[in-house]
Amino acid sequence: MAQIDGSVWKGKNVLVVDDYQAVRKTIKELCGNLGLKVDEAGNGVEALECLNSKKYDLVISDLVMAEMDGFELTETIKNNPVLRTVPVVILSTHADYKYIFRALRLGADDYLIKPPNTEMVQIVLARVFNHEW
Repeated sequence: MAQIDGSVWKGKNVLVVDDYQAVRKTIKELCGNLGLKVDEAGNGVEALECLNSKKYDLVISDLVMAEMDGFELTETIKNNPVLRTVPVVILSTHADYKYIFRALRLGADDYLIKPPNTEMVQIVLARVFNHEW
């Protein structure tokens, strides 16, 4: 793997959105080990509450959740003038191109397949924060 400069994301605030606590814990640990500050939300509605009360540099969201799914959350963020610049990365078990293209069309900045590993998270962070890779 090419050398990635992780200094561009150290200390940034990330919101992890997933209805499974075990998944949130895994992503929180991965991101925390890379120097990110991580908060958690259990669904899209909770995520919007967090986004309205604190500035986040990145949202990592599951697709399939109750109350508000990742598609709707992404679309809501990207249609909100205050939040639209917050990068959204979808994290899902759905690897089918239809899900990926739909998420990207709605404004997602990237897409990760579960279960993620440190290398894949680093690559996505490099793309999101460095706008390259």
